[in-house]
Parts: sequence; structure tokens; C-alpha cells
Amino acid sequence: MKAVIFNLLFWGCGSVLAQTGIGTNTPHGTSQLEVFSTNKGLLVPRMTHSEMNSISNPVAGLQVYNTTKSCLYSYNGSTWIGEKKYVGKFVSAGTAISLDNIQIRIPSSGNFAIQIATISGSATISGSSYNVWNNNVISSSGASAWNEGFTVQSTVFNTTFKAWQTGANFIKSGGLQVIYILDESNSKAYKLTFIHGASSSNHYLEIEQLL
Repeated sequence: MKAVIFNLLFWGCGSVLAQTGIGTNTPHGTSQLEVFSTNKGLLVPRMTHSEMNSISNPVAGLQVYNTTKSCLYSYNGSTWIGEKKYVGKFVSAGTAISLDNIQIRIPSSGNFAIQIATISGSATISGSSYNVWNNNVISSSGASAWNEGFTVQSTVFNTTFKAWQTGANFIKSGGLQVIYILDESNSKAYKLTFIHGASSSNHYLEIEQLL
């Protein structure tokens, strides 16, 4: 281990005239640094989402492990991009899921439909949703459902949860709400999905980053 540290310090002084290999004497010809191991990994700096956003003037290509989001983030020169592009889980009413700076939930009281909030700051959002539901008790053979579209234009969302469609209310299980949104503030697009479960503890929520 001391030898590795010595070599890193040595190569870090002055001009590096050759490629560097850690765990290998033959680094790949296209790499400046190659780390090889069959039982260890490369550990990048770990920090919270707030700590990551507090980095002053990050350079394009900078990488950290975001412990709040449990994934790697890279800075592309204008914004932080997480490697996690999808999250979906069964949740109880009132429990939120999040991806990037977007979080959604089904409220524990009031109308059962998607509410949206940011994790920090605000975002101007436009998009359209598609609702499918039948609020009657139906047989096991199924029944026809109502279909509805809804559009929102350049609406500001912040850290306080707000209903995407105020009048939407999915009372019975099987109801579906799918929302495609454009985060105009950060040039990102997402697909949000809600499937009403048979009880308040098994609704399905999903966020997928499209861009």
C-alpha cells in the first residue's frame, strides 16, 4: 500500500511522461490511468445531495457518489446528471418517491391522484397526462373505463406538494394516471405513473427520466 501511495505521489510531481497502471504493468493504450483488480473497486467521493450542489464551479466531467440519491452523479458543464434514470415501488398513501429533483406522492387524504414537488428550489413544468378509471365496483370480468386527457403549461412547482390535476380522484383500484412532464427550468423530461392499489398501502408509483 505504501508503494502505491509513493508511486501516486511520484507521478503527481512534475510532468507525467508515461501512462500509469495500478494493479497492472500494462495499462491500456488509450488510458492515461488504469486501475485493475478482481476483488476491489474504485471509490469516488461520497456526499449528500446538498453537499454536491454546494461544490463551487464544478468542472465538466466531475463525478461524485450522491448518498441522498444512492447513485453516481456527473457534472456535464451546466448541471448534475444522475446515473439512475428510473425508480418505481409500491407505497402507502402519503409516501413519496423521488428521482433527480422531482418527487411525487399520492396524498393520504383528499383526492387520490399524483401530487408533484421539487426536492429543492422550484421548477417550471409543462406537460400532459392520461387518466383511465372506473370509480364503480366492478366484477372480476372487468368493465369499461373512462378516459381523460389533461394539460398543464409553464406552471411553477416547489418543495410543497401540489396536485397535477386538482379534480382528478381515483377512488377504486385499477385506476391509472400517466403524466409526461418537461422540467423547463433544467431541460429534463420525465414520465410519472400511478396505479391505484386495492388498499391505501399498495399503490404503485414510478418516475422515469426520459431526457
